[in-house]
Amino acid sequence: MLVVRLVQDVYGIVDSFWLSRYHQFAIAVPRQVWPSYSIFTAFVMSFVSANIALLSQYAGATLYEEFSNTASKLVFVSTSSGFLFGTLFYILAPPIFTYIVATPIEIYDEVLAYARVMSVDIVFLSANMALATIIQALGDTRAPALSQVAGGIANAFLDPIFIMGLGTMPAMGAAGAALATVLSKVISLVMMLQVIRKRYAWLKLRIDWSMDRNYLYSSLPIALPLLVMNISNSLAFNMQNRLVNIFGSIAASALSIGFIVFDLANTSLWGLTEGITIMVGQNLGAGNSERAKRVAKRTSAFIFLAVFVTAAIVYMLKDLIILAFITGQGVSQEDVNQILFEVNRFLSITIWTLPFFALTFSSISVGRGSGHTTMPTAINILRLWGLRVGLGYIMALALGLGTLGIYMAFAASNVIGGIISILWVSWGRWAKPVISEAQKGFAEVREVKTPVPVVMCGDGREHGECSSKTK
Repeated sequence: MLVVRLVQDVYGIVDSFWLSRYHQFAIAVPRQVWPSYSIFTAFVMSFVSANIALLSQYAGATLYEEFSNTASKLVFVSTSSGFLFGTLFYILAPPIFTYIVATPIEIYDEVLAYARVMSVDIVFLSANMALATIIQALGDTRAPALSQVAGGIANAFLDPIFIMGLGTMPAMGAAGAALATVLSKVISLVMMLQVIRKRYAWLKLRIDWSMDRNYLYSSLPIALPLLVMNISNSLAFNMQNRLVNIFGSIAASALSIGFIVFDLANTSLWGLTEGITIMVGQNLGAGNSERAKRVAKRTSAFIFLAVFVTAAIVYMLKDLIILAFITGQGVSQEDVNQILFEVNRFLSITIWTLPFFALTFSSISVGRGSGHTTMPTAINILRLWGLRVGLGYIMALALGLGTLGIYMAFAASNVIGGIISILWVSWGRWAKPVISEAQKGFAEVREVKTPVPVVMCGDGREHGECSSKTK
């Protein structure tokens, strides 16, 4: 999973690299679109996150029939939601970036073109997330990683062709970057479908129109707090973008370059925190609550240290990184100097708070794996709305500190949110499974009656019926 996030970061950086060569301000386009895009993917992400708690706990309890039924429902809900919200994003993009985000006029056309293509990406993202979650819940993180690597490599090769143009292929700018992203998702999706067909033949995915009450009662209490958190996060980031946009394209471009540096510093964060979700879920499903607590505490401490080390290394190399994305293409030398100044100021204030930011995401992963998502949601709303947005507006506008106030509020939100998060992981009451006691009891009885563990074959038969080749 760490490899998956690394690949995603790499092709995000490749996008930014070629966009900066298309036009200096074009580097800000993806960061303008991402928060609004996230609003329209919020339901799918929340529903998938709720189901990873159920699926990993079913896997831990060896309830494979329930696993297959839940997986089929997840695929149906995710893909149908992707079509719905992708269509809505396409239609609503113009008023969003005109009136809500207040995108600077210099990059408005590029932002709109990028958003329109990314509305198609929502469909493929939804299907990808569902399949990856199903495979990962079984403990197989390698297959989704390889599919993402293949998609990322394709994206990196397609970016310069679509963005800058080649031969008869016209330069498409930001829309070209988005198109390369969509095609990378298609490649990943095809590869994961092949993995399920060949490696997990016992898993029969089907279109399941029946949303039974037990499934909804299990999924929605977990998904709704996550949905609130995802929408809240996306709106908060939109408000942050709106605040930054008040100070023009220079500030927007500087923040985008600063976040590229953040992505490099946070490389160890994303994959490791996602791993917490599966380990916590499977241990709780198997009745190992104390081990789930140890996993949460120790991995949180490890991730804190890992992010601190990577942040320190990246900060020492920041000048080389920044200069790779400041090309001056289409802008004056004065604009280049102002962008460079803003990036350095932003990083000097905020990069040291990233280990605390990591603790916030550790707690979110613990909540996802355990199915107890209300407290991480509350912490995240406080961190973003109370501190990053609320305090940011006060310091930047009311106190007249400008972009310096935005950066100071950003740093404060990371530190305070991280401290509260680790306190909840250490002493919160989350180490309880969400699958029913009746289901757990059935698994325990079956385990007693079957002293030899069941080993499934690649074609779905049990251990005694298959050859060693397919075991």
